[in-house]
Amino acid sequence: MTLASADRWVRVRRLFESAIELPSEQRMSFVSAACADDHETRADVLQLLQADESAVDLPVDRDCVREEPGIDGRMPEVLGFTLTRRLGAGGTSRVFEAICRENDARVAIKVMNAGANAQALQRFRQESRVLARLDHPSIVRLHESGHTQDGHVYLAMDFVDGECIDRWCESTSAGLCTRVELALQVLEALGHAHAAGVVHRDIKPHNILVDRGGRVRLVDFGVARLHRDDGNRTGFHTETGNLVGTFAYMSPEQADGKASRVGPPTDVYQTALVLFELLTGELPYDVEDRGAMALLKAVLFERRRRLSELRPELDGPLDEVLHGALDADPAKRPQMVQQFAAQLRAALASMA
Repeated sequence: MTLASADRWVRVRRLFESAIELPSEQRMSFVSAACADDHETRADVLQLLQADESAVDLPVDRDCVREEPGIDGRMPEVLGFTLTRRLGAGGTSRVFEAICRENDARVAIKVMNAGANAQALQRFRQESRVLARLDHPSIVRLHESGHTQDGHVYLAMDFVDGECIDRWCESTSAGLCTRVELALQVLEALGHAHAAGVVHRDIKPHNILVDRGGRVRLVDFGVARLHRDDGNRTGFHTETGNLVGTFAYMSPEQADGKASRVGPPTDVYQTALVLFELLTGELPYDVEDRGAMALLKAVLFERRRRLSELRPELDGPLDEVLHGALDADPAKRPQMVQQFAAQLRAALASMA
C-alpha cells in the first residue's frame, strides 16, 4: 500500500500540534504560511484541524447515546408525530423517541441542530438517500424525511430498543461464539449495503446496536460512500477525500486520505477491528490518551497486535483470519464481506 512517508507525517503532526494551540481564527494563516510550498501537507493539516473541531468525529468513541430522563428544553414539532422524550444529542443533531399518530408506531426522529454547517447538512441528507435504498432486517429503516415546523431537517427511522454491541456483550456475558455470530450479522448487513452500492465507512461499536432479540441493527450511514457510478447516476457525490469516521476505527486508506482505495475491504477492516475489541477488550494498537494525529499515525504505521498476543488460547485459525482482515493494504484483505464471513465460519467450525 502506498502511504504518506513517515517523514511527511512527522511534519504534519508538528504543524497540527502547533496550530491547535493557536486561536481558531489564526490557524488558517499559520498553516498557509508554514506550507506555502507544500500544498499536500497544508491540506492534510487543515483536514486534521477541521476534524479535531468536529463534535461528530471523536478520537475514541466508546459510549453509546444514553437515554436522557425527562424532556430537556423545547421539543421540535414534527407533523404526524408526537415526540415523547429526547434520547441523546451530538454536535450536529438530536435524537428523540416519537409515536406516529397514524399507526402508533414507535420511531426515532433525528433532527438537525440549528446552525449546523453545510458539510453536516450534506451528511444528514446523504444518510437519508443511502437509507432509502437499503432494506435489510439488520439495517435501521428510514420511514420518512422532511422538515420540522420550525424548518429543521429530520429523519424518522426505526426505534431500536437495545444497546451498543460492546455493552450488550458485557451485559449478557456473551461467549466467544455469540460475539463472532454478531460480527457475522454485521457482515450480512454490509453485504446487502455493498450490493446496493453503499460502503458504510464508519463501522464501530457506537454504530452497531443489538436489540432485545439479539438482532444486530446497523445505524448511522452519515459518512457512507456511494459507488462512483451510482453517484454519477443520482447526481449525489460524497466527499471521499475528507477524513471521516472515528479516528480509532479508521482504516489505513481512510487515515491516509486515499479515497480511491476506500471500498468493501474498508468495511471488512472495521468489522475485524470491532470483533478484535469484542474478543479482547482492546484494539490492536494503543488508543488511550492520544489525540487525532497520534491516532492516525498509529493506524498508518504501528504494528497491529495479534489476537493470540492478548488471548493465547485463541492462537490458530481465528487469529489468522483476523490478522488477514486487519492488513494495512486493502488489496491483501478479503475483498468481499462474504469472503471474510466464510473465513470466520470456518475458523469457528475448527474450534468446535
